[in-house]
Amino acid sequence: MFRTRANPARLLVSKPRPLTRSYSNNYYYPIPPRTRLLGATLWSLTACSTIYLGCAAYEVYQDAQRAKAKGSGLARSKALQTFEELEHFRKNEVVNTTSYRFSRSASERPEFSDAQKLTSSIMGLTAGIHLASSIVPGMMHHLVHEPRLPRNYTLLTSVFGHAGLMHLGANLYGMFYFMPAAADSPTFKGSNAHLAAFYLSAGILSSLAQHATAVWPRRGAGMSSLGASGALFALFGIVGMSSPDTQIGILFLPGSLPISEAMTYVALFDAIGILFRYPYISLGHGAHLGGLACGVAYVKYGGGENIWRPGRRIAFRVMRSLRLL
Repeated sequence: MFRTRANPARLLVSKPRPLTRSYSNNYYYPIPPRTRLLGATLWSLTACSTIYLGCAAYEVYQDAQRAKAKGSGLARSKALQTFEELEHFRKNEVVNTTSYRFSRSASERPEFSDAQKLTSSIMGLTAGIHLASSIVPGMMHHLVHEPRLPRNYTLLTSVFGHAGLMHLGANLYGMFYFMPAAADSPTFKGSNAHLAAFYLSAGILSSLAQHATAVWPRRGAGMSSLGASGALFALFGIVGMSSPDTQIGILFLPGSLPISEAMTYVALFDAIGILFRYPYISLGHGAHLGGLACGVAYVKYGGGENIWRPGRRIAFRVMRSLRLL
């Protein structure tokens, strides 16, 4: 479960605008003299807002369709009058679905839960993109995030890029372990749309945190990066805050310890890595620490109630005004 830093860009002699060659192909790109943080920050906030509203709109539409299907006559016509009624319907639907799932015997239960289906989909997408990037010439250029290049979209696409099979395998293991556990936490309450929005947004914000290390603590020290571990550390934070006594093993280390303690040690390790840099270790400490902070803050400050629910409300009102519900 790691985010890697690629080798530093190789500069060519050119005083006005130095050129560099991407390690993934033979193209040359102009490199700005300094890393810009404001543009990347504004793009990240806009992208996260768009992702949240898009996922909220999708879930609202699905809930509305189920509410209409279960209603009849006057009940059907009133099912979508207010957002509170839709929320009440969803709450009852979640309770009934959960009770029904656990009341069935193991042989009657579906092979995959909704959370496992989402996990499998993201794992498959991540593995597929890695395979494609190893086949399609120049594709890696659109996945690697280089802080000095004005390509803000790579703050998102870098979440799906990986430097090799070991890097990919470690992060797929993290997805398999943490994503279903996060989905069942009180924060997400089994909402796949909510979890998908958080995963993508946490990936962007953790990439932004890694981007910021090119500005502070040592300006110009930022390196190209890619990998899903920033988003996975956010899920790690969600699970750790929701179930602090859960025992967890750390990859490549024997034994286990409470996840709350593991979070502390990991945060300390990455904080030291940002400030002093470990020799012979190339990890995205900024992305790891930023992702972990996202997960912890999201639970601590009620992201479900203070971010996701208002997003659903906005989506409901907009879709009602457009007569989509």
